[in-house]
Amino acid sequence: MKLNTYSSTKKGVASLYVVIFATILFGVITLSFIRIILSESKQSSNDDLSQSAYDSALAGVEDAKIAVNRYYQCMNNGGNLNSCGFDTLFGGDCDDFKLKEYLGYDYEGEVLIQESNSNNSDQAYTCTILSNIVSDYRSTLTSDTRTRVVPLGIGATSLSQVKTIEFRWYSEINGTEFKNLNHNGTLAEANQSTTPPTISLTLLKTPANFSIDDFNNSTSLNYSTMVLLPSDASDGSAVTALSQNDISLAGNSDKTSSGVPIANTPYRVQCTHSEFACTLTLGTSTSPLSFDAGGNAILIVSLPYGDTVTDFAVTLRNASGDIIPFENVQVSVDSTGRANQLLRRVESRLDPADTFFPYPQYEVELTGTDDESLLKYYWITANCWTNLGTCENNGRL
Repeated sequence: MKLNTYSSTKKGVASLYVVIFATILFGVITLSFIRIILSESKQSSNDDLSQSAYDSALAGVEDAKIAVNRYYQCMNNGGNLNSCGFDTLFGGDCDDFKLKEYLGYDYEGEVLIQESNSNNSDQAYTCTILSNIVSDYRSTLTSDTRTRVVPLGIGATSLSQVKTIEFRWYSEINGTEFKNLNHNGTLAEANQSTTPPTISLTLLKTPANFSIDDFNNSTSLNYSTMVLLPSDASDGSAVTALSQNDISLAGNSDKTSSGVPIANTPYRVQCTHSEFACTLTLGTSTSPLSFDAGGNAILIVSLPYGDTVTDFAVTLRNASGDIIPFENVQVSVDSTGRANQLLRRVESRLDPADTFFPYPQYEVELTGTDDESLLKYYWITANCWTNLGTCENNGRL
């Protein structure tokens, strides 16, 4: 009997150990699941707060758009800096938050985001600062917006000081994959997209007192169109800068060299992995850019194939290489949004619309379908006139 009792006790202790270890194991597993659930719940809550703070910052950007549109409408209607509230819109800092004053908001401190007329959430944009002076011009080309026109001589920007223009495209945000890069200096084949994309760059210079009517007179224009092919060549065949002479001969079928028409040969630009993949400088230290006294200039940036999204930046530099800022060309908006105690900050660029000289995106656009044709009607008045006087066509082409 004693042997049997000892054997039974031994089996009971073993079972007890199994139960203890099983309990510990299940406890650890349960605590692990609880920790994962709490961690995921906290992360989800933080993500929601982060998105709400981001949305609050965007609300500040949208209010900035309203204010900028109101300011330029006032200027276009004959107002001046004082009457249109220049100092109120573009002055101040986070301690002197003036956007709400310009829009007439009756808020102290931050601007609350309203969910409805009777309920406010714990969201606000705490600071939104606008500046009409930017160190560079930044924008994006897409299949829908394939052309951007960059004014170079507006406001206090003196073209006589501009000696080089630095053009960069395809940022890290657009992607880091390089494919189908051209190596032989020819354009890509049909339906063969490249990353970074091919860019068409036109530098157009106008003399003093230039008007829209002068576009009909080619002798009043000085323009150059450069097709930029991205390349990963490491043999030194790709260019990094173009001289004033190279630029003046590029892309104009009327230009000749020794009596021979100059072909618009694309330029290969070496692209590497950096903030912007590709960089080309217009003008060099030995052959800098030159502009007519009192004239103006624009840079037309185009995406010929339109199948790749690309950011780009344009920077003006003087003879010493110092940056010449753009003034009244773009408006930078620095907006900070809040949701509970979490903050998000957004920087945006706005392009003010010039109602007196709107820039068209296209002259003519064809989608390339097989059955597509172009049909255009002309309506001719009996008499015509220009700013230089009347013309004598009497309604006949």
